[in-house]
Amino acid sequence: MGDLSMKKMNKKMTWLIGILILTLALAGCSSSAQGPSETAKEDPPYPTRQIELVVPAGPGGLTDLTARAVADYVSKKWNQPILVVNKPGAGNVTGLQYGLMQGKPDGYTVVADNIAASVLMVAGMKNPPIKLEDRIFVSKFVENPMCFSVAADSQFKDMKELVEWTKKSPEKLTHTSLSATSMNALTAAELCKAIGVDYKQTQPILVTSGSEGITMIAGGHAILGDQSVQETYPLAAGGKLKVLAIAAKERSPLFPDVPTCQELGIDIDVTWYGGISAPKGTPDYIVKKWDETIAEMVKDQDFINKMNELHANISYLNTADYNASIKEQVERYTQLFDSIGVRQ
Repeated sequence: MGDLSMKKMNKKMTWLIGILILTLALAGCSSSAQGPSETAKEDPPYPTRQIELVVPAGPGGLTDLTARAVADYVSKKWNQPILVVNKPGAGNVTGLQYGLMQGKPDGYTVVADNIAASVLMVAGMKNPPIKLEDRIFVSKFVENPMCFSVAADSQFKDMKELVEWTKKSPEKLTHTSLSATSMNALTAAELCKAIGVDYKQTQPILVTSGSEGITMIAGGHAILGDQSVQETYPLAAGGKLKVLAIAAKERSPLFPDVPTCQELGIDIDVTWYGGISAPKGTPDYIVKKWDETIAEMVKDQDFINKMNELHANISYLNTADYNASIKEQVERYTQLFDSIGVRQ
């Protein structure tokens, strides 16, 4: 009887083990049948409606014009309308607050950002109203080097003569600027630092627009022009200005015969640039889609042609490289603005 009972128990155990194995196998098949779509969420479709591209400046400037070129390309690529919204005022702050602080981080409000509205604001202010961490820098797509110019009938024949004169009489050097920490001020300050002159001895003249500043130079009401090549080109092409040097590493296609400062032994590299930013908290998949689209855009021949018409240089940086570049520049320019006593 003992052997019989033992055999019955063994059969029962074998049967139970078989049922358990079959149950586990069926569970595994059921899990596999579900597939990855049920175990990991797919990104929702984007975009499905109109996007606002906020320009923190008035119409007609390079930030506005290049933003409209971006809107044109991306709207066709995504088959959704992109509305360019100009929000000038308070030194870029009005537009940045609207686009970054009031806008939802859902990808339907993005900003046409630039160095003045980001790096120079943070570097030039101890408590900036819009901080770097208030936005996601998505991609850089355009740049425009700064340059030095004088009136066509100026006494200075070349950059060397201007530099030597400035070293002897820095207090006589007048130059125009939109603010104490604008691109113009930065360009002049970098020049003074490179040639060993105290910037605080020079005479900046505050103006309300880049066009006002460059017109003053052409009219002989200020000595040194420190605007971008794009701003300088029309009056230079018309014979009203003489361009002495490009303040960047490479010569400008607009002025191929004008040397760079570095060619002349003046170690500076100052370039205006623009890109796309999104409000803090914008999902990664949306940031990635914008970045990938911009990377494609800068290779598109129609977009390249449009940038050439605007006298703007295409210059792409992806999200990671763009953010790293901005952080490095903020550190460098914060030190510079501190050293010349204009950081507020």
